Amino acid sequence: MALPGCSISVGVDGQQALVRLEGRLAAESAPAFEKVILRLRSGGVGCVVLDLSGALLMDSGFSGTLTRLVATGGISFALHGAPQRILDGLEDHGVLDLVGVLEAGSTSAPTRTVEVPMEAPARADVLRCCLDAHRALMALKPENVAKFQTVEAFLSREVGKLAEVAATTTRSG
Repeated sequence: MALPGCSISVGVDGQQALVRLEGRLAAESAPAFEKVILRLRSGGVGCVVLDLSGALLMDSGFSGTLTRLVATGGISFALHGAPQRILDGLEDHGVLDLVGVLEAGSTSAPTRTVEVPMEAPARADVLRCCLDAHRALMALKPENVAKFQTVEAFLSREVGKLAEVAATTTRSG
């Protein structure tokens, strides 16, 4: 089953990759995005151009995942064709300072991409990814703490509940 509202396509040329993100870049698609980037990094890619020209929105779960991926190193990121509303959100969260922004027509990234088949992630994976993303945003910029501390507390409780259920299931099984 495809993820609703998001598609990810990838093209690789040596150490550079183009990742085309289209639709709603939300917490539900962040785990798939993270897997794609980790696979590219393990394959020797050092620079990723994110084509956001078809992106409708980017929520804090997705932008926080991008923040974590930048922080882990090994890959540099540049944005291409990002709508102004997405650039504004990244600027507001402090993420825009971590990535490059390419002018129209300035990318030498591969233009041919292949869509990545994606399955809807498990709720636990989305919650963990989103929790880590918001913690990364809070660590990035002091102003983000006030914005996301309630979300972080909620996500932390939900992840804790899932861990308790898993532990109970393991002990009784």
